[in-house]
Amino acid sequence: MNNIQQLILPKTIPAGIEAWLVKLDLQLPIEKADFLILSESERIRAMSFETHADQVRSVATRAAVRKLVANKVAIPPNELRFANNQYGKPFFQGSADIDFNVAHTGHYALIAISTIGQVGVDIEDCNRQLDAFALTEYVFTDLERQLGALSPENFFKHWVAKESALKAVGIGISEHLQSISLLPAANNEMDFRIESDCQEWQDIRVWLIEVPDLYVAAVALKATKSLFMVA
Repeated sequence: MNNIQQLILPKTIPAGIEAWLVKLDLQLPIEKADFLILSESERIRAMSFETHADQVRSVATRAAVRKLVANKVAIPPNELRFANNQYGKPFFQGSADIDFNVAHTGHYALIAISTIGQVGVDIEDCNRQLDAFALTEYVFTDLERQLGALSPENFFKHWVAKESALKAVGIGISEHLQSISLLPAANNEMDFRIESDCQEWQDIRVWLIEVPDLYVAAVALKATKSLFMVA
């Protein structure tokens, strides 16, 4: 797994979460070994993409997930069985004690694996051409805008943090962006807690994690038991 690098996570992240960065060369041919460990449905989905780059990205990312989960459960990667929840979040059918999540942008994919609860992850390329100000009303709540999520240096950080939280819960992202507000946790600019009227969200914590320059990323955890003090 030469193209897969385990990331060093902030010390505030509890043991039981790992994050792995997959570097993608989107111009190379699809790796035959990676393609062969995928399920038939994964192969069909990968080859349904119109561009070669998207096909490579799909195969390499799904193969990396299989290799990483296989290392955790001692099952050959080609024998793993996955399914999706009603919102499309994939999960491993062999054990409820392991959860994973995937995000990708540009030449990187990011994979988080958890043995302590539901995990979500997101990564964004800060060089993406988009109208950040036009997106703020869609992405951020009034409270988040008041706290500075609008600023160029904070926009992508808040965005990846919020999406990772929603992905941890495994619900639809677009329809729930306004359901929660992310606030700094314990005066640490790398950590977030969630402000929401729904008690379910109180057990979720989000952290920014270190990735290559010009990218930002976050990982979120909905723990199976109480691990956090209220900040």
